[in-house]
Amino acid sequence: MSGADGAGGFYPIVLCLGGRRALVVGGGKVAARKASGLLDAGARVVAVSPKFSPAFIRLVPSGAVTCIERPYQANDLADASLVIAATDDPKVNAQVRADARHIGVWVSVVDDPENSDFIVPAVVRRGDFLLAMSSGGASPGLVGHLRRELDLLVPDDIGFLVALLAKARGRIQRAVTDPDRRRELMSHLLTLDLLSTLRTEGAGAVIRQIDDLIAPRDQRRGLHAGTPSAGETPDRRGPDGHR
Repeated sequence: MSGADGAGGFYPIVLCLGGRRALVVGGGKVAARKASGLLDAGARVVAVSPKFSPAFIRLVPSGAVTCIERPYQANDLADASLVIAATDDPKVNAQVRADARHIGVWVSVVDDPENSDFIVPAVVRRGDFLLAMSSGGASPGLVGHLRRELDLLVPDDIGFLVALLAKARGRIQRAVTDPDRRRELMSHLLTLDLLSTLRTEGAGAVIRQIDDLIAPRDQRRGLHAGTPSAGETPDRRGPDGHR
């Protein structure tokens, strides 16, 4: 499927939107889903619509999005990093696209990939773990089906494991100067069944296993601080605080 103006296909990219202003034009269920996804990415979301449907109000956390209840205006794009046009009026969507492209703001028009600078993929998210998929707009139904299937397969605690591995990576970078040794250690980490250890023995056991890999016992520093000691019950809570 061609992208905006038929200029080739789409390039997969993960955007850092933390603290940036993102505009959603529309007040229905689709607009709510787009706003929720932007919130998950840490964006400052502004939604503009003559009215917001009960579905929008139900799906978007109260106060999380700045809702402007009036028709779209071109100056709504001021300071926006990107805009999603999600109305049921093709004329409004076309105007949003024209205004955005005039000032160089990336625009996505829902259900119209050929007139979009980017499209929003289907996503399975577990903390910092992000699995995205797209058909380039060719078969949204198939992509939605695959997302639901993968959502059942991806374990809830994979995000917590990713967070632990991120800490391990930082420790390896600080403790090991040889880049080849760094790569060797990170590759070895991935061969360990850390997810099973996390589930059966808790985060402390995972950290100790990582520490054993990185350095001999007499060279350890700090990584065991705050982890369960002998005789203590390991904390098996996930990132949401539930056991």
